[in-house]
Amino acid sequence: MIKMPKIFLQAFAMFILTAIFYYVFLLSAVSDSSAMVNVFIDDGSGMKDIASLLKDKNLIRSELAFKIHSFSTGSAHILKPGNYNLTPDLRTPAIVRRLVNGPDPIKVLITEGMSLKDIENKLIALGLLQQGELINYEIQDIKDEYTFLESRKSLEGFLFPDTYQFFPDSNPRAIVKKFLDNFEKKALPFFEVDSEKFDYDFLIIASLIEREISISEDRRLVSGILWKRFKIGMPLQIDATVAYVKCGNKFEDCEPLTRSDFKVNSLYNTYYYRGLPPTPIANPGLDSIVAAFKPKKSEFLYYLSDPITKKTFFSRTLEEHNEKRARYLHL
Repeated sequence: MIKMPKIFLQAFAMFILTAIFYYVFLLSAVSDSSAMVNVFIDDGSGMKDIASLLKDKNLIRSELAFKIHSFSTGSAHILKPGNYNLTPDLRTPAIVRRLVNGPDPIKVLITEGMSLKDIENKLIALGLLQQGELINYEIQDIKDEYTFLESRKSLEGFLFPDTYQFFPDSNPRAIVKKFLDNFEKKALPFFEVDSEKFDYDFLIIASLIEREISISEDRRLVSGILWKRFKIGMPLQIDATVAYVKCGNKFEDCEPLTRSDFKVNSLYNTYYYRGLPPTPIANPGLDSIVAAFKPKKSEFLYYLSDPITKKTFFSRTLEEHNEKRARYLHL
């Protein structure tokens, strides 16, 4: 048996220790920073693409060490595409585990007054839905689980404003259910205070209040005016319903109304047609829902909001209202 020289064995051992130390170093965190770095891994990305992306984002020290660790742990072929929020203080093994476990949920803020189309556009931009999957969702598929939907044909008004978390692979049904579960939990109890039956008219009124009035203390007063008009058969004359038609059932990037816009022949034109519009025009928050149920009586029959200051001006007569309309809205 050939004996290796002691000095060679020592050198070999030193090499192995150095290699191990260097490999461990290459697997260590890039820094101690906990600043969030967003990483989106496309479906179909290979190991080389992922390693290069993480290196470019300064989340790993070595592409080679990342690949070696991924292959040696059997993780290389089960790294999942999607959206991730990673930090530079994570070691490479921790990052690999995150990619194996799957993408982070996508946080989505739905604000008061967004329309169904506004919300769909936001979810499309985040890669959660395709065009038409929300506004054309077949309610028949889900109405048996939510009695308040009854014979409704639109989800408008039922997507309660809140912060939601959706996974990138969520299907439209899962997304709709999360919205409706939240509506049922947080909004529906306000509709069932005085009656066991859900009253759709109150949701419509709440949506009008939400789009028309931004100042909380004015909402109950405007609610009283709208219910008064509704009961005496007077056209509601809501600018927001006209904007809803003009901008294709959305409010984002909507141009200011002009005189010609008020001539549109639509059931949502509450200057032409009496009564409530066919559906809500937006998704109201609790403040507007409460205002719809608790209107404040007054001698006023007209109101308008200054688009700049958001201040609400109330009038008793049409003459007084038209004067304010010309002054503040230039209509």
